[in-house]
Amino acid sequence: MREYLQLLFLSFFLTHLLIFVFRFISLKYQSLSRKQKVPLVGGVSFALAFFASYFWLSKVSNIIIPPGFMFVLTFAFAMMVIGVVDDIVDFSLWTKIIIQVAVIMLYLRVGKINQIYFLPGWLNYLISFLWIMGITNAFNHLDIYDGLCGGISLVISLGFLAVAFFQGNWLFFGLFLVLSGVLAAFLFWNFPPARVYMGNSGSHFLGFLFATMSMYMDYATRMNPSSVFVPVVIMAFPVIDTSFLILARLRKGVTPFKKSDDHIFLKLITEGYNPIYTLGAMICLSIMWGITGVSLNFGASPLFFSVFVLSLIFTARVILPVLSSRK
Repeated sequence: MREYLQLLFLSFFLTHLLIFVFRFISLKYQSLSRKQKVPLVGGVSFALAFFASYFWLSKVSNIIIPPGFMFVLTFAFAMMVIGVVDDIVDFSLWTKIIIQVAVIMLYLRVGKINQIYFLPGWLNYLISFLWIMGITNAFNHLDIYDGLCGGISLVISLGFLAVAFFQGNWLFFGLFLVLSGVLAAFLFWNFPPARVYMGNSGSHFLGFLFATMSMYMDYATRMNPSSVFVPVVIMAFPVIDTSFLILARLRKGVTPFKKSDDHIFLKLITEGYNPIYTLGAMICLSIMWGITGVSLNFGASPLFFSVFVLSLIFTARVILPVLSSRK
């Protein structure tokens, strides 16, 4: 346990240090500050802190790290680098899509894919592709307000951290502990009013990492097959928000990939809700789905159904004002 406390402190401290340094450089040289002159250095800072802490974990602990897992880290790093370039030059929509498709397809050639035993290989491949593509962009869509993507990402990371703990999976416990530490440090700088943004480098890194790491963990057993849905439930809020966004755009007759203000969060702001109140509601909603996902890890028990129903009710309570709006 002492090693894990050191790991948490290292990730938290290193993120603060990198953000401070990169923010200073960005403000001095007016680089990576496209949005309202707030530096877009948060993502690259917590990503680098995550990698540094991971390598420290691999050196000082007795945890056996599968060689194949290096593909996850390598491609997550690639996503972060591509995001940095995007933050600098601002890729067009189709350029982003082409790059993401190429990176994800290349990853699936060498990395782990879903292995649902009763499905043919090509369908497992397709599900894996859609899962990574969807979750990566879901987190990118969440990065629309100070503290929103970072806060929800921290909640989701803590949910996976709890699952890893109850499974006794100490590799992923350490990795999600690191991720939670870097995100907690980032929120110190990103909570309203934000002094740094994560940028595309951070949102794409987080989305890809959550998608691929969740595929690498084992959930379902013969005694508990329903737990295969644990990652979907833990990340229910980004999935719900992106699904709502796509449906709202299709209803307007515009492409789902085109930028618009059809996010649940932005719709609530348009309805007159206080931004901080709305931010808190989104994070609380994510917490409820996180608890639901962790409870599903123990099976489809009365506890799971109880928190599942509560999460559905709270979700409906948050979304109904948006659905009834004509704006």
